[in-house]
Amino acid sequence: MSPAPVVVALQLLLGAAPDEHAFDGEIDAAITASQGVFVVPASLVRAVIKQESAFRPKALSRCGARGLMQVMPGNALKLGLADEDELWVPRLNVLAGVRLLAVLLKHYEGDVIASLVAYNSGPKAKFAPVPANGETPEYVLRILRYWRAFESERTSALGVPSSR
Repeated sequence: MSPAPVVVALQLLLGAAPDEHAFDGEIDAAITASQGVFVVPASLVRAVIKQESAFRPKALSRCGARGLMQVMPGNALKLGLADEDELWVPRLNVLAGVRLLAVLLKHYEGDVIASLVAYNSGPKAKFAPVPANGETPEYVLRILRYWRAFESERTSALGVPSSR
């Protein structure tokens, strides 16, 4: 449950930031649950969430995308949700976003870059180049960087030596 607006305002006035980690456990559980359903690396899911919403479950884009994975309301039913309001539920938003990512990865035959381009800007022809303009090139680059960082954290936590 998020803090009341008055509490957040007081925290900001007093110089204390609201608890930005309030949803960490719920997000971790959602990512873990998605792993049992779709074959998409958890570190890639985390990277997409970081880029899309900065781990804010109530994120809303100017074009209407919602939640952690910034799923468009028009895609909610296609991704297995009962209605678009379920996009505000972190577990369901992650499940829907990971499902979309899994479908894209299958369509693009495992090509992560093409899948990320499509996740960001809509489906493209197979083997189409990354658009040279707009937000998409930087979007893809950031996710790849985050993915590498999350994968490094995971392997460090497992005690796997770095390959660097």
